[in-house]
Amino acid sequence: MSAFESEALTIRTYPYSEAHRIAVFLTREYGQVRGLAHGARSGRKSRFGSSLEPLTQVRLIFSRKENQELATIKSAEILAAHSALQLSLEINLHISYFAELLFEFSQEEEECEDVFRLTLAVLEAQEKVPIELLARYFELWLLRLEGVLPALEPKLGPALAAKVAGMLKQHPTGLDDSILTEGERKRIERLGEELIEYHLEKRLKTKRMLKELL
Repeated sequence: MSAFESEALTIRTYPYSEAHRIAVFLTREYGQVRGLAHGARSGRKSRFGSSLEPLTQVRLIFSRKENQELATIKSAEILAAHSALQLSLEINLHISYFAELLFEFSQEEEECEDVFRLTLAVLEAQEKVPIELLARYFELWLLRLEGVLPALEPKLGPALAAKVAGMLKQHPTGLDDSILTEGERKRIERLGEELIEYHLEKRLKTKRMLKELL
């Protein structure tokens, strides 16, 4: 059985029996990794603690036999976390949305350094930049990295396309929401939603929650 280590982000978990969970991670080196976290449903006794919360950054150690569908999660040491108790409902919902986007856009055994760095940069910016603007930035960059972002001018018109192009050249901590009107923000959101749904051939559950609760 081979052992592997990688920096990772937790993107989804599922119950597995009364005591365990299946956890899905986005790793720098190995793409999406699914593994069985033994004892992860054991409350405070769990050795995983809060490392399986959405978009927690961890140092992941896992093992996997050849042709084995699920890895075995050995440990997930927290490197950076976001306390749900300290974040607003809006930010918590968006973090869940970002995690679902990563789950849908990432693949197993496919290096994803660019997507990993993008996600860390967006998470770094969430204390300084409106989360709604970060969501538009994150959506469009994911589409670009996936190779499915079309030319923006025919979709948005020359003026707004130029603004969006300028946004995408910025590090997310440097984004300025004041350059966009409310109508422009809505147009960008509709475009991102349409492109994502077309690419994935479905509507994301967390996107629907954002619309219903905010």
